Amino acid sequence: MADAVLDAFIDSLKVLAVVAACTYIIALIEPILAKKIRLHGKLAPLIGVSVSLLPQCGFSVVAADLYRKRHITLGTLIGVFLASSDEALPVFLSYPEKALHVLPIIAIKFLLGLLIGYLIDFIFTKSRKSVTHHVKHCGEQYRIRLMHCEEAERIETPARIKETCTCKECSSSSCSELKQQTHTHIDKKGILFDYLTSLNKKNDKKSKIDRFLIKPFLHSVEVFIYVLIINIAFSLIMFSIGEDKIISFLLTNKYIAPLFAVIIGAVPNCASSIIISELYIFGGLGFGATLGGLCMNAGLGFMYLFKDTKRFKNNILIFILMFLISIIISYIFSIIFSFSSPSF
Repeated sequence: MADAVLDAFIDSLKVLAVVAACTYIIALIEPILAKKIRLHGKLAPLIGVSVSLLPQCGFSVVAADLYRKRHITLGTLIGVFLASSDEALPVFLSYPEKALHVLPIIAIKFLLGLLIGYLIDFIFTKSRKSVTHHVKHCGEQYRIRLMHCEEAERIETPARIKETCTCKECSSSSCSELKQQTHTHIDKKGILFDYLTSLNKKNDKKSKIDRFLIKPFLHSVEVFIYVLIINIAFSLIMFSIGEDKIISFLLTNKYIAPLFAVIIGAVPNCASSIIISELYIFGGLGFGATLGGLCMNAGLGFMYLFKDTKRFKNNILIFILMFLISIIISYIFSIIFSFSSPSF
């Protein structure tokens, strides 16, 4: 038993090394991405899906916030959620014998997010036109801070508002708040603005240390703890029950596995993607079940989406739509790969 725990600890350290590397790289390139990302127009689903492939769930949180404030379409939101890879990529890369398996998963998630995102926008034309109209009259300039799930946010810059627009979208609370921010920015730009500027300069160095060193380190440790607990649990199960019995059980219940994986993926936490990835690596899930579970998993995206209590019914429908899409994906690819994993 001690050997099983030791092996689990060593495997977890490998994951920690890869996760830390990915996290620090993302922290460095985030300021560059923040200046480039604009989810407006016909390219919004493509841009959103592409960025959401990064191994962290920060962008799904930002996408949920943008959707709540009617700045991206439903198709863009669904595309981002489907493509989000969260911690699956570094977990796979930590196991050399399974590292190549993550490439088709990421590629298929990208294609599915893109195709389904544009398809949903094509079907729900009224919703898409509503967002287009809203952004045209109330669209503010913003940059995106990715970082991690808890740190992700959209930083707004007040823009010029067209006062003549009185449509339902432009009379929403988000636009009203933006108008108030704009007037406050203009009316109080003097002494208050100068004070805030000097304060920001003093805190800039501390903020950089926090964002580029401390936060990535803490996030990496958090993922390591999740992985360590899961690895120890798997190792103890293997030791006490026996690998042959476990494999036999999984093969007997392989038709339930896709549903099981999607249910795990529905849990709004980065631990979900870790569990699904680890189950695949240890032979507990087939390719289709893993793909469906990771498509359903959007980190804390759903949690931020449901913060908008006024649109609770709409958010429930989005969750059900995501669940159904993920189930269909899970079973289709399970059938294609005969409920097993491809060999590379």
